[in-house]
Amino acid sequence: MSQDLSTLRLEGALTIKTAAATHETMLAAFRNAKAGKRPLEIEIAEDCDCDLTLPQLLLSAQATAARDGIELRIRAAHRGPFFTTLERAGLFAAFDGDALTIMNGDQR
Repeated sequence: MSQDLSTLRLEGALTIKTAAATHETMLAAFRNAKAGKRPLEIEIAEDCDCDLTLPQLLLSAQATAARDGIELRIRAAHRGPFFTTLERAGLFAAFDGDALTIMNGDQR
């Protein structure tokens, strides 16, 4: 793979109400990464408004990346709604340690 990196920043409302639009945005990012033979980094904004829909979309993204041979990285702040959602739902284990980078440097 090339050293270039495709980046998708997810921010704002990332909930069940915006799931279809978020999904389409993610699919477009995957198509671009695959076409350019680049890794894809999804960055979650610290101040996003999210519910369990976002981790579900990201788990699906991991499966898509594995199927399509795309290196996927997920970056998120060590605090904020996304971190809290993962913590409360017990979902840290669902993301492999290399895929989820908490921006304070911790690997989960």
